[in-house]
Amino acid sequence: MTKEYCILQPELSSLKKNQEDISSWLTIQDKDFYDAQIAQEKGYYIRYEDVETVKPNSHSSFISRVITLSNPDLINLIENAQFDVGEDEVLYIHTLTVVRDGQLIDKINDIDINVLNYMCDENQTEVNTDKLVVVQISDLQLNDIFIIETTVERKYEESNIRNKYFRWMYTMPDSYWAYGKYRYELKNETEQNLSANFQYFRDEVGRILEKDKVIIEKNQSYIIEEDYYVGDEPKEFEIGPFIDFMTEKTYPEITKEISDVYQTFYQVNLVSFAEDLVTELNMLSSLDHKIKYAIDFVQKEVFNEPETNNFEPQSAEITYKTKCGDSRAKTVLLKVILDYLGIESQLVFVNFGQDLFIPVYGPSPSTFKQAILKATLDNQDYFIDVTMSHDEGFLANRDQKSFIYYLEIKAGIDIQKRQPLENKIFSVEEIFSCDVKENVAQITLEKKLRGGIANKARAMFESWSDENIINNYNFAIYACMFLYENYEQDKIDEYFSNTSIQIVEDNKELNELSLVYKATILNPYEIIDGKRYLHYWDWNNFIDDEAAEHFHKDIPYWVDRNSIKTEIHLTTDMPIDQYKQVTRQECDIKSKYVNYCVTKQVKEYGASCYIENIPYYNLAISGKDLEDYIKVNKQIHDDNWGISIDILE
Repeated sequence: MTKEYCILQPELSSLKKNQEDISSWLTIQDKDFYDAQIAQEKGYYIRYEDVETVKPNSHSSFISRVITLSNPDLINLIENAQFDVGEDEVLYIHTLTVVRDGQLIDKINDIDINVLNYMCDENQTEVNTDKLVVVQISDLQLNDIFIIETTVERKYEESNIRNKYFRWMYTMPDSYWAYGKYRYELKNETEQNLSANFQYFRDEVGRILEKDKVIIEKNQSYIIEEDYYVGDEPKEFEIGPFIDFMTEKTYPEITKEISDVYQTFYQVNLVSFAEDLVTELNMLSSLDHKIKYAIDFVQKEVFNEPETNNFEPQSAEITYKTKCGDSRAKTVLLKVILDYLGIESQLVFVNFGQDLFIPVYGPSPSTFKQAILKATLDNQDYFIDVTMSHDEGFLANRDQKSFIYYLEIKAGIDIQKRQPLENKIFSVEEIFSCDVKENVAQITLEKKLRGGIANKARAMFESWSDENIINNYNFAIYACMFLYENYEQDKIDEYFSNTSIQIVEDNKELNELSLVYKATILNPYEIIDGKRYLHYWDWNNFIDDEAAEHFHKDIPYWVDRNSIKTEIHLTTDMPIDQYKQVTRQECDIKSKYVNYCVTKQVKEYGASCYIENIPYYNLAISGKDLEDYIKVNKQIHDDNWGISIDILE
């Protein structure tokens, strides 16, 4: 049976049908305030009420709005009213009424309703099952008073984790809206206390206030009421204030409760339901191969389903037999397999998209969006995202996703923080060779890619045409050699010929991909005042220019760059100026978060440049650390990210 996401329910309208009540609803108490807001072209609510009611197994959001349609933009907004409706939600429409010239015009039966799916990017690991409900309302006119009342009802199964751990976020209205009367209420009709946690509220000079949380006991409410209220003007480079409502718990309490449940799902006999898998594992020669086989099986053979909110995960046996499950189900299965292999592991919760805010939010499992597995091998921790499908390699060689905070599902554990990481081997090793004879350059670029970069390159070769890949590399060489000083991008094909690219080795155990790009380039020199220069400078590999443009007061700067080793060899059939600074300049930068070294070899007919860039990654910095990081990048930018040679004419 197809679920209804939107239902008309006019019998629950709070709008009375007599003229006296309508007049009381629409009376503008302060005409000066109203006129001032309309003059600023703000949206104006005569009345706005939002009532959130939290009960066992349900949460309803009733919103009543009385709006003056004072400009065409508002009419366009209301004519195509949009509502996000989740898989476990239903939108009820109680009132759709226009007051025109003092008369009520009921519009609830004069609408079109469309329920649309969200389009998902093919690279998304998270499936969006929400719907977009579009309510089209015809014949709205300037200066109409529009009244709309809706309820979004969420009903949860007894097993839903949101019954035990409620969470809801209230954000302050923005400055576009003004309100004659504004009211927000959150009713606690659950069996547990809720807490209201205040974040990013500020004093008069913009300092963040440390506000005590408010406890909302059973059958109590938290209420915000304002008359003649204007939403806050958003400040540039600041996070707006919000209130984080949730069940009153600590993380050690949460992990104890969840861990007790999950432990029962780990205590299973893998052989009893996955004998074929066990047979395959036992045939493999080494523990590294067995771990790789287990991860590949769960990532690639078990289909990713949308995340569920059940308190209990799906059992490993069901996940194995059906070959499908959400991240928690797949992670439980992988843990059971690694337990069989004698590998220590723990299921952890993460939120890649909101990682930096996890310590800001109050304690709640709803803060986290998916499960991954933390596995320990040879005293080293590795994090395995079971939703990935293009990862390769032994455990130490697989892609290690970047995130700082996580919640390990182990009794009594609080939020944990990862330290900044540094690659022990280079993610990219490349050798660029450019040999110019009679104004024609023979180009070779050899690359060895590792880890996540190797995964991405494989995916590119699988999904892109050879022509698109070559065009991509052509442009990269065009940019690094400063050929844009000679001709526009659309002329590349006139100067580049004999282009090719191929994978020469793909080691899926070490997760290393080696490839070679070749090209012949006509007129490779930049000519300035009759003098010829040959360049190779790789901005993307070595320059982090975004750091200097990061001005946000509340969000630290995220550093997640690759360790890269590059050789650049430029040779010509003409002697070069061996004493030019850009040809000879070297550096050895050692800093808190970046180690960077450039050495050169200069000869009569060419020069070579050797660069090793070893940055820390998985790093969030601000204040003095960010200032120091920007200074280091400025040093790198000052002619330390490539080489140029000057032809002696």
